[in-house]
Amino acid sequence: MTRSPDGPSGEVAVSFSGGLDTTLAVTMLLERFERVHLNIYCNGYCLRVHSAHPRVERLRELYGADRVVCNTMAMRDILDGILPDYRGDLDRVGSPLIFDLCCRFGMEIRTILYCLERGISHVADGLNCAQPIIFLLEPEYIALADQFMAEYKIEFVHPVYHAGERPARREMLAKQGLNEEVRTLTALQRIGLLPQVSEQITNQPLCYAQGPIFVLTSPLRNLPVVRRFGLPLEKAKAYRREREELARALIRREVEANGMHLDELMAARSEPALVGPHLPHGL
Repeated sequence: MTRSPDGPSGEVAVSFSGGLDTTLAVTMLLERFERVHLNIYCNGYCLRVHSAHPRVERLRELYGADRVVCNTMAMRDILDGILPDYRGDLDRVGSPLIFDLCCRFGMEIRTILYCLERGISHVADGLNCAQPIIFLLEPEYIALADQFMAEYKIEFVHPVYHAGERPARREMLAKQGLNEEVRTLTALQRIGLLPQVSEQITNQPLCYAQGPIFVLTSPLRNLPVVRRFGLPLEKAKAYRREREELARALIRREVEANGMHLDELMAARSEPALVGPHLPHGL
C-alpha cells in the first residue's frame, strides 16, 4: 500500500489491540502518516497482554519497521486515579460498565500524555458502528472523547467507523495479507451459533472485566434482568463528565511531575491539521 501523495506526513498514536478493527485502522493510517505508534495498554487486570505482538511484527514486515512503533504500557495508576471508588460508584450508577468506560477513558489519558511528551497531534482508535451497540460507539459519546482530546490540541480520528459489516472488514484486511480470524469461530457465527465476538481473538489481550461486559453488550442485554445493569447513553455521558475533572487534574500532575509546565507546553503546541474529514470510512 502506498501513502496518499496529498495526505499529511507526521505521526499518529493508536490504541491497539491487534484485533480486526484496530489492525484495519492501522493499514488506513499508514496511507496518510509517516509513522504509526501502536500503544498496547495494560490496566492491571489483563491477560495475554503481549498477544498482539505477532500482529505488530507482521505490520512491520509489510510497511517497514521504521514506520511501525510499538509500546506496551501500564495504566493501572491512571485507572485508579479516575475510578478511585469502584464499589461506591457501582452502587450509585448501577452498572459494571463504568469499569469499561473508565478503562477506555484511561487509555485516552495515557495516550494524551504519550502525545504531549512526543509532540504528536493525532490519535486514532478502531471503533466501528457495526459492532454490538454500546454507549462507547454512539456518536454523541465519541464526540465527548474528541472534545477532550481537542483540549490538548490533539485530533481524535476513527478511521474504520463506517467501514462496513465484518465480512467487508475481513476482506479489506485479507487484501493486505492480515486476515487471521479463527475460522471455526467465524463459521459458527455465520450460522448464528455464536455472537459476533472478534474472530481475531487470538491476537488480542483479554481482561477480567470482559465477562460482564460481553453479557451487557450481547443480545442478552435486552432481557429485563440484564437490562437493569446496562449504562444508557445519557447516564454514561454524565458519568464521563464527572471523570473528566479527575482526568484533567491527573494529566496536569503527570506532566508537571516530568518537569514540564502544562500551560507552557500547550502554548507551544500548534493546532493539528485535520485529518478526520479526509478519511473515507471515518465518523
